[in-house]
Amino acid sequence: MMTNKTTPFNKIEKIINDTLTIFKLAQEVPQMSDSSFNESQKICHNIPVCIREGRLKIAVVGVIKSGKSTLVNSLVGKELVKRGAGVMTSITTRIQKGTKNQANLYFKSWDDINFQLKNALLLFPDDGSSKVNHNFDIRRKKDRKYLKNVYQTLSQDFPVTKDGIHPETLLIRHALHGFNTCKDLVQADRATLSFASKEFDRHKAFTSDPNMAFYIKDVCLDVYGKVIDPNIEIADCQGTDSTDPASLSQVLTYLESSNLIVYCISSRTGVRQSDITFLKQIKNLGLLDNILFVNNCDLTEHENFDDLIKIETSIRDTLEFLEIQPQIFSFSSLYNLFVKLESKLRKKDFSRLKLWQEEKKMVEYCNMKTDEFNCLFKKAINKKRHELLVSNHLKRLLVMITQLDRRANVFLDLLSSDKLKEEKAFRNLRHLHQNASRLESIVANSIQGAVSGLKDEIESNIKATFVQDEKAILKKAQKYIGTINLDVEQYRSVAKESGFNQILYLLFQAFKRKLDLYILEAVNPELKRFVEVQEERIISYFQSLFDSYQIDLFKADQYSQFDDTLKLTQQNDFTASVDINKIKKILGLKLPARIFEAKYTPRIKANIITGFCLQTLSQIVTSISKRNSVVSFSPGLKKAAEKIKKENQKILKDQFKQYKISLQTNYFLPLIEAATRDFKEKISERFNRYNTFKEEIEHLFSLKHSEKKDQKKKVHTIKQAIASVADEIISYSEISWEKG
Repeated sequence: MMTNKTTPFNKIEKIINDTLTIFKLAQEVPQMSDSSFNESQKICHNIPVCIREGRLKIAVVGVIKSGKSTLVNSLVGKELVKRGAGVMTSITTRIQKGTKNQANLYFKSWDDINFQLKNALLLFPDDGSSKVNHNFDIRRKKDRKYLKNVYQTLSQDFPVTKDGIHPETLLIRHALHGFNTCKDLVQADRATLSFASKEFDRHKAFTSDPNMAFYIKDVCLDVYGKVIDPNIEIADCQGTDSTDPASLSQVLTYLESSNLIVYCISSRTGVRQSDITFLKQIKNLGLLDNILFVNNCDLTEHENFDDLIKIETSIRDTLEFLEIQPQIFSFSSLYNLFVKLESKLRKKDFSRLKLWQEEKKMVEYCNMKTDEFNCLFKKAINKKRHELLVSNHLKRLLVMITQLDRRANVFLDLLSSDKLKEEKAFRNLRHLHQNASRLESIVANSIQGAVSGLKDEIESNIKATFVQDEKAILKKAQKYIGTINLDVEQYRSVAKESGFNQILYLLFQAFKRKLDLYILEAVNPELKRFVEVQEERIISYFQSLFDSYQIDLFKADQYSQFDDTLKLTQQNDFTASVDINKIKKILGLKLPARIFEAKYTPRIKANIITGFCLQTLSQIVTSISKRNSVVSFSPGLKKAAEKIKKENQKILKDQFKQYKISLQTNYFLPLIEAATRDFKEKISERFNRYNTFKEEIEHLFSLKHSEKKDQKKKVHTIKQAIASVADEIISYSEISWEKG
């Protein structure tokens, strides 16, 4: 299922070898090769490596208990990730082909861990010992003792809400319970723990245990054998209905880099509210074009075939209501896994398999849908694989041999026994060289001024977005804060026992969590689109400059006698003006971490406590005057909640301004400056080629007639070989990988 038996590498390698042979033949013709040949040959040698190392990313996602891990196991035909009742995927696990079975667990650093915990402890009352929160380090015994006290307070006084256990409570619990197991594995820098061969399955204890998973940043399983294609990475993502924004952010980040999403829905529950919420987030990120839906059937839950179809129809109707045109496949991942592992099943599981097989109509339908899914899944992978791993390389090869074909045309003219043709070709070359020299001088004097215009344009766009708020990012965020409902009534029963400060902690954490989720769902996609538009503008700007500063020494119309020449001369120069992604990688450029973040400053705290005291005092005075012994904390808590919201609406404005400065100064300006340097180097290299070529060509005019005849014969052979390879590339580009 996960392997591609008919790989096209042999065909590609033949094309590459034929191309290298052509370059070798060209080097045998005096002066025909230049410095670009070495680079072209290097590219040819690297293409097979790039194809083998390139990987498509497939994300298997869904809410908790939708059968994601079982689906992943069924796709690869092995029990790679832990599954079953009571087991939850606690961290995204990536699976790749390897030279041996090896599980690699990448741990967080102590700084990563303490930062998470300090955020969870933010605003928790610490009896005046503010140093504990500020300098918190879980490695210190006194800080762990403090953390245990916090956990006991939260779990006893605020054990559960309508949304479940508070995420902060869960995070602290996982940190405490996993500490002893992981304390010697975590380092100052991010460390790796590997389990190979017979110890491979030990990774399951970490990935399925949320206490240990808290200390892990990433997991990658290298699997030996034919269970997975070498160009595929499949990820078993944690449940997307987590109330922890950090966990959700991790899943969304992987989805953004993935090439295909398989979304699991349990047939026991159908589409849940948490599914709807997450699918809206996927839609906001523009990822719905590459998604397949699996109605993961629990065959023991359905009385008959009609019941299964009813669930499938309900799922389809709900997804269409969300304006999603779904491709849904109903089958049992567990049944498919058991079929693949039948000879290795335990007696209990073997009995379950035989029992399911008695439901013939249901099983036949699921088998049919499994085949349909496998077929579409394979087609999607093959298409993406060709686009990502092959198509660009073929285009590059085609451009290289096209340029060589043009060069061959020039040489045929220069090697001509016709004196008039020879003189005309030389005049054309001299004229082009003069133009190139003039243009080189213009470029040297004008490039800085041209790029300053780009900087002004990007700066203007940033100003429009972050100062004038044209996209209403700030306005919408402030409006959202005003709509946040912080339910203080749920704390009424514990207000007296727990105290105002502890309730205030939970109010702020609830506010912070809701704002973080809003940023993930609404703000980050908008920022991503803005940055992508600016980067595309930078690329197009430099490309237009590159094209305008280009002189083609090998234009076909300069050598009109070659009417039967290779019909590839319309291909554009494949050389990109600037490689934005490569520049970002070299510079380590990343977007500023956060645009908005909930804050609780000392001034806000003082105002809230003062307001609460005044409100409570007013309540006491009123109760005395009315001889009423009941004093409610609710009005004071409501005012505190409103104060948190209003103060953060003001803080957002300053954060928006700071993000603008950081984005412009630390991201776009370094990016443009590095792109300018890269551009100058490519332009300089191009002009150097013009100069070198002129010097080399002059040598051809000194050759004797017999020498020219021999060289001309070689060039014709080269042109025939180029035409043959070009036909191979074009025909191969038009067929799919399935046929390859």
